[in-house]
Amino acid sequence: MALTLLAAALRAVGLDGGLWLDEILTLVESVRHPLAQIVTAFPGNNQHTLYSVLAHGSIEVFGEQAWSLRLPALLFGAATPPMLYLLAREFEGRTEALLAGALLAVSYHHVWFSQNARGYSALAFFALLASWFLLRGLRRGRSSDFLWYGVASALGTYTHLTMVFMVIAHAAACALLLGLPPFDRDAWPRWRLPLIGFAVAAVLSLALYAPLLLDMQQFFLKRTMPADVATPQWAAKALFSGLQVGTGTALAALAGAVLFAFGLWSYFRQSRFLLALFVLPGAITVAAVLALRQPIFPRFLFFLAGFGVLIVVRGALEIGAWLSRSGKTSAAPVTALGVALVALMVVASAVSLPLNYRYPKQDFGAAMQFVEAQRATGEPVLTAG
Repeated sequence: MALTLLAAALRAVGLDGGLWLDEILTLVESVRHPLAQIVTAFPGNNQHTLYSVLAHGSIEVFGEQAWSLRLPALLFGAATPPMLYLLAREFEGRTEALLAGALLAVSYHHVWFSQNARGYSALAFFALLASWFLLRGLRRGRSSDFLWYGVASALGTYTHLTMVFMVIAHAAACALLLGLPPFDRDAWPRWRLPLIGFAVAAVLSLALYAPLLLDMQQFFLKRTMPADVATPQWAAKALFSGLQVGTGTALAALAGAVLFAFGLWSYFRQSRFLLALFVLPGAITVAAVLALRQPIFPRFLFFLAGFGVLIVVRGALEIGAWLSRSGKTSAAPVTALGVALVALMVVASAVSLPLNYRYPKQDFGAAMQFVEAQRATGEPVLTAG
């Protein structure tokens, strides 16, 4: 409850600020239209259908305001830190899970996307929810967990198509854990319940997208994109630059990379299956986007934010345990020094949040005021874009 309230409060500050281009397109091309049109038309890949449906309902109830357009993003963003805690408790202790949830709650980038009228915060939530149901199902052996896995995955896919790559990654990770039937005769019984989940995800996703398939086919087949736009090199530079915004300096971003490396190694030693759950979705997403010759943007990987936080927190705890040994043969996995390192990251991230609140994402309002102040009476104003 505390994580949810903290996350909601941090994401509510400045929620009514000016809209930026993608939010304006979402509002004009989708959210303002009748519900029947939203679920049957695909104006472009700026369409995050589930988000548009929820935002449409929000402005119907509260009126068309920036905050009401962004309200679904805030709600999903506030629900994600406690969801990360629940997921982490499947394979971590309470302290480590709480630290991960706290770091995500104050994350600059997660707050930013939770105030963005797009489906990315919802996608990050459904990625964690689906992973939680998958782990619960594998641990408990109950069909209900896999049925809910299919529902969560389908809702994530209805939010953004990159969720498909996560489901594929989950199937690949399960192959590592359960074996492949063609090579292991005993694997079929182990796959019975997971296959139910994957089948439900596929059937529900196709049912939700069925009214949109023709529009989607026409859009993606006719779409042209210059080869030098949103290349992998550009995306890598943009990702590193964006990380510096939340961490403050390039040095801090590099320190985070070191923690990430330690965390990866720790999870590799703990469970290859868990590590596959964390890293395969990103690898498959990037590979698929490149294979389809589509532009790649850093935000395509935002749905993995929770898993990234888990890895970084584990890395900090590993370094803390290593430094705490000081000649000892062993140390507790969670040490005071490790907790202090994570607490330092939480404070540093929280301190960076005022920068997010200070300015609109794109200050179109100020630009309009400037033009109105400068133009002569009756002078026409031309816009291009």
